[in-house]
Amino acid sequence: MLGCATLNTIVLGPFCSANLGYWVDPAETGRGLASQAVAALCQIADQELGLHRIQASTSPLNVASQRVLAKNGFEQWGTAPKYLHINGRWQDSYLFQRILNDRPPGLRS
Repeated sequence: MLGCATLNTIVLGPFCSANLGYWVDPAETGRGLASQAVAALCQIADQELGLHRIQASTSPLNVASQRVLAKNGFEQWGTAPKYLHINGRWQDSYLFQRILNDRPPGLRS
């Protein structure tokens, strides 16, 4: 397995949003796999699921992941202090979002 990408916590109705998660085997980084996977999930979220927005978070130190999100049209919208418990302690995360469309809830392209 080279990696994994998921849309989770999918909420329909007036929110029409999901959380994005992804990882790539460290031996496979730098090949554009994460960027391609995120692009594919954004397309599915928009066209097949009819979502309005996707959000993601990264460690402030994970510049590579931040580049993946930027390449896919995500913008940083905040910082969440002590957001995830990683390596034995609560760590901050940067929050990102991508607005996929302005359609009313329930409509697909």
